[in-house]
Amino acid sequence: MAKTESRLVHAFEITQKLDYIVLLAIKYILGIKTDVSYKKAGHFSLVSTNSRAIENIIQYYTNTMKGMKSFEYRIWSRAYNKYKGNYTALNYIRNRIRSIKSKFEIKS
Repeated sequence: MAKTESRLVHAFEITQKLDYIVLLAIKYILGIKTDVSYKKAGHFSLVSTNSRAIENIIQYYTNTMKGMKSFEYRIWSRAYNKYKGNYTALNYIRNRIRSIKSKFEIKS
């Protein structure tokens, strides 16, 4: 499938400050093929949009989180299972999540 502006894919990213080994272990546990990359200010990042990796992540993290992250994760995983490839539905869900999150952000 060619990449276009009307294409959304699920992605997973996790960052770790100053601890490359933790992300390397997560990479192997979740079956992610991409390498851990270095970000500025001593932060490392692990990113994947690979379908197999996303499915491994969904299976691994099911019923493991609490609070707002649990809510976001459930919507993210359900959207992957129900709407993968449906730009209109995924865009709607993404915008709703952003709207909900903005209501809970602490204003300084």
